[in-house]
Amino acid sequence: MSESPPTSVRAWRVRPWNPNPLMRFSDRFEVIVRALAVAAVVVAVPVSGAIGTVSYTGAAARIAAQDAGKEHVDATLTGEALRLPAADRYGVHQDRYQAPATWNHDGHTMIATIDVPGPQTTGSTVPLWIGNDGNPTVAPARPGAAAAEGVGTGLAILVESWCAAAATVWITGTVLETRRNSRWEREWRSINRPIGKDSL
Repeated sequence: MSESPPTSVRAWRVRPWNPNPLMRFSDRFEVIVRALAVAAVVVAVPVSGAIGTVSYTGAAARIAAQDAGKEHVDATLTGEALRLPAADRYGVHQDRYQAPATWNHDGHTMIATIDVPGPQTTGSTVPLWIGNDGNPTVAPARPGAAAAEGVGTGLAILVESWCAAAATVWITGTVLETRRNSRWEREWRSINRPIGKDSL
């Protein structure tokens, strides 16, 4: 009983430049597509890493610029908190509370209506983030936000590249297989006589 040749020998036999006349053009083309897909998968790793690094650098600079000068102060409420029914972006009902408040910034007393965490009474103290102009602003980005953005971008590029390579291989194989089957069917019909029409 003969043993099958090793994988390296079989891979060498299906090389696109194989002079064997039994190797069809579609087979050669499919091997080339698969080889290019493997190369794309390998190249996608350092490329996605580089893109992720660029994304991280840009995100870190942007976050640093946005958070520059932000200051954490304690605001004193000058009135009762009012409930403002609202729905979030998913349509879930959530209550918001706002109240008039004052705080100090560079020796000046600032007054505004701010969001507060839940029902509050007059005279309560709540934490507040303010910008360079002393007006309320959003809290600084969480530590690691830039790294998360960079990693997310790199992974997205990597996964999309791999999916594109796999889809290209699958579509190419499907199209070529369909063409081969159609050709086999035509050739079989050309050599196969219809039943009842055989000649002696």
